Amino acid sequence: MQPDLYDLLDVDRKASPDQLKKAFRKKALLYHPDRNPGDSDAERRFKEITYAYGVLSDPVKKTQYDRFGRVFSEGRSQGPFGVQDEVDLGEVVGSMFRDLFGGRKRNKPGHRRRDLRYTVTITLEEAAQGTEKTVTFKRREGEQSFEERLRVKVPAGVDTGQKLKVQGKGTSGPKGSGDLYVVVNVAEHAFYRRRGADVFCDLPVTFAQAVLGAEVDVPTLFGVATIKLPPSTQPGAVLTLKGRGLRAMKGRNAGKQGDQFVKIALEMPSDLDEGTRQALRGLDASLRATGSPLRTAYEASLKTEPEGGR
Repeated sequence: MQPDLYDLLDVDRKASPDQLKKAFRKKALLYHPDRNPGDSDAERRFKEITYAYGVLSDPVKKTQYDRFGRVFSEGRSQGPFGVQDEVDLGEVVGSMFRDLFGGRKRNKPGHRRRDLRYTVTITLEEAAQGTEKTVTFKRREGEQSFEERLRVKVPAGVDTGQKLKVQGKGTSGPKGSGDLYVVVNVAEHAFYRRRGADVFCDLPVTFAQAVLGAEVDVPTLFGVATIKLPPSTQPGAVLTLKGRGLRAMKGRNAGKQGDQFVKIALEMPSDLDEGTRQALRGLDASLRATGSPLRTAYEASLKTEPEGGR
């Protein structure tokens, strides 16, 4: 037979909330596991009185118990004496006992020590070279809430999603202050594409530059560089600018500078006058007559008849 919850606390059924709390505190101090290490009987009694106080201090559960002799949850009866009745002592100590034993009431949500989060957006150029940003945020210290501004150093090589920790700039509480985490967002770029520490771009060149070769200026995250296109550079060819990428912040290449990969894109004019069209047709005929190894193989394949005919 299950023991009566009022008997477990040695209180009358008409006991007030204060009387219940006083009785529970007295019993809990007597059977607390810290005062009875290795005593399984004391631990069992501690769980029982904890459950009893949890029920009788809750108006809804107390009404159920007074009327039916048990507490219902999701259609099942619960109590401290069966499989469903296990009490998590860590959870109990972390909540109910703060009021009863610690002499310190549970902090209000706004007064707890907690970290703050702030998102800052930077350009890819700023990510490559490093920068400083001013962040403005609200934080609380004790009962006071105020706005704070500070400069945060963003290191070179930072990527989207990385967090910069500013210690002690979170909300303060009884156990000290939390931290401020500045989350970095690197904006998309119209010209560059980033992959880790490397950057990629497409370089528009004219037909004459690709055929004859040329020196072409290329923008990089650290200024303009000049590359030399060899004659007969094919569209889609990729040239490498060593060390023109971003600094790697982690991994086996941490601290090393990435590269910039330049893909050659043939620039096609969209609006030509008739004189230019005629000139291009003459040039095209001349180039066809000159030929190339690729064109020779192409034309030979056109003349080859598949076995068995068509």
